[in-house]
Amino acid sequence: MSVRRFVVTGMALGLVMFGAGMALGASDPLSYDDPGMHFRPPDGWERLPIAESGPDQGGNRPPVAVYFLKKSKYDQRLITITVQPFTGSLDGFGNSRTGDLRQQSDSTFVEKQEKTKLSNGMPAIWLKVNQGANLGQYVRRYEYLVIDLTRGIVVSYAGHAGDFDEKEAKDALASLYVVVYPRNRS
Repeated sequence: MSVRRFVVTGMALGLVMFGAGMALGASDPLSYDDPGMHFRPPDGWERLPIAESGPDQGGNRPPVAVYFLKKSKYDQRLITITVQPFTGSLDGFGNSRTGDLRQQSDSTFVEKQEKTKLSNGMPAIWLKVNQGANLGQYVRRYEYLVIDLTRGIVVSYAGHAGDFDEKEAKDALASLYVVVYPRNRS
């Protein structure tokens, strides 16, 4: 068998094995996937293990995925994905979310709220939120708000204000892909 034929055969076998692994449910440990959504952070992020639990006493749902990036001792970032039942409009979800943010703290300021689209064309709202006023230090958070007709989805990028900009946050959240949630699925 020639070397060229061996390499081509080996590559074909590798592709078949890769495809079989994907079909068997082998997945990227950094990815968050469900029937209506996909997200994978850029390289360098770590997915934190979280326990599955229901809403707290206030009805708040815990995140379904949390990612952590430590650039330095003082520059740490979080990406969180939260999913909750919601059947209203995108505008209604945006108003509900900004109201919830303002109730969390007196020092919360929603600086920007604009309609946009995800990379796959799904309508979304983009928020820029500032929180805190401890000696000039505050947290900046950018969020995509999306509905899939059965759920409200919040994908948030947060860290110390001044350590990153809007472009960096959008780039980190660029893989977010949401479609209409398939009916009759749990």
